[in-house]
Amino acid sequence: MSEAQRWEQEYQDGRWDFLHKLREAPRYGAIAAYLMQAKRPYRLLDVGCGDGVLMQHLHPDWLSGYVGVDLAQTALDRFQGLPPGGVTRCADLATYEPEGTFDAILFNEVLFFTPDPVAEINRYRAALNPGGVMIVSLYVKDSGGAKATLDAVHGLFTGPEWDLLDHCRLTTLGKGTRWQLYLAR
Repeated sequence: MSEAQRWEQEYQDGRWDFLHKLREAPRYGAIAAYLMQAKRPYRLLDVGCGDGVLMQHLHPDWLSGYVGVDLAQTALDRFQGLPPGGVTRCADLATYEPEGTFDAILFNEVLFFTPDPVAEINRYRAALNPGGVMIVSLYVKDSGGAKATLDAVHGLFTGPEWDLLDHCRLTTLGKGTRWQLYLAR
């Protein structure tokens, strides 16, 4: 089974329905707050958009354009709240070529699924308008490849190439779910 087929199956089976639950609200709230740092209205590239959970946390008047990218067409078929003029694209983040430039680019829990997350962030940076913001959200795991991804992204945004505006770690008290978020220019 290919990676795309696996994601299709997981969305069909409801594996990702929990993203609409209350325990994910703090992360989406932080992303929405970080997006407030982009000039408004802003054009947003949402890499890893899934079925559009983020749209529940954004005011449509904040957006001047929207492109959502996800590997699972099943997720995109269920997308809710697509803003006027917004589009979705079924593509892998490593092969997708951004359409134009953006005031904000969000990597929403997808950098674990590419062999070189730093290279992908840097590649997408070419599509970021001057003064635009890059936002990264990563689920925190303390071992293996996930930890290596977290460390690589942290090293990139705390290095000299980026202006790190903010980063935070969120933890839910009930289940102890943790995320690391970055906001950079």
